[in-house]
Amino acid sequence: MKRRWRKQHLSQPGEVNITAFMNLMVILVPFLLITAVFSRITILDLNLPVPGNPNQAAQQDDEEKLELEVIVRRDVVEIGDRKRGRLKLVNVNDDGSYLTEISDVLQEIKARFPDKTDITLLLEKDIPYQRLVEMMDTLRVVKVQQGEESVNAELFPAISIGDAPPGKLHTADRSVK
Repeated sequence: MKRRWRKQHLSQPGEVNITAFMNLMVILVPFLLITAVFSRITILDLNLPVPGNPNQAAQQDDEEKLELEVIVRRDVVEIGDRKRGRLKLVNVNDDGSYLTEISDVLQEIKARFPDKTDITLLLEKDIPYQRLVEMMDTLRVVKVQQGEESVNAELFPAISIGDAPPGKLHTADRSVK
């Protein structure tokens, strides 16, 4: 008798209960679809600084152009022009108020050169990543009040990143011609 029961039991396929698995899928698939909307990757396109052009005709055209550089050092941030020298020296403090001063200087420069969109950000070694991100945000946009609402205005969105030179830029000559 045992043999018959064993043969019958082994010859019949077992039932697969997938109810629990289907319940899991019913809950998991909508959850994954909903959260996929919130996961976005923001990519900021950066350029490397362009080396100088030895052509004299191009150099004469470049003399009239503004080549903005922001050099981030441990204790100061230098804002300057590659050809004219340092325009502003801002001391770094822990509360982050130096970023507003840098933004104000860049807004003045943008008012004088509205078509200018590129800037070079040069960093000293061992500058924290958070400070780099704060500087890039300060260089790219500024919050401007238009009526009752706050709007992001573009400053210099084309940012080139490089290593800071070991010395400091010379002060610009501000003599009136």
